[in-house]
Amino acid sequence: MKNTIQKLNPIFLLNTSVFIIGTLADIYFALLAVGYMVTILLAYLVGNKIKNHVVQIGYIWVTKWFVFVVFLMLSGIYLPDIFLYSLVMFIIFNLSVNPSNIMVKKEAQL
Repeated sequence: MKNTIQKLNPIFLLNTSVFIIGTLADIYFALLAVGYMVTILLAYLVGNKIKNHVVQIGYIWVTKWFVFVVFLMLSGIYLPDIFLYSLVMFIIFNLSVNPSNIMVKKEAQL
């Protein structure tokens, strides 16, 4: 448990610092970032209803990267000043949240 917390802290701090810097650059960055995280979490909730583990992980990965592309397009088209902040934050978030880790924990409990 402690190792997981130690691994999470630098990623969490990096993501939080990018969020703060991006929000200072443009207040709409906060709305974009929160919308992105909520959309990803909704994809996870829908994905958890799938019973087949392989299909579930595939669905979550495809959905996660599709949402990544859509939100980056929105950022690039409507908020080009914060595009790089969005890119960095979305990449950090996507790489740090891994659906296969959730599946391993779920199977370990069974």
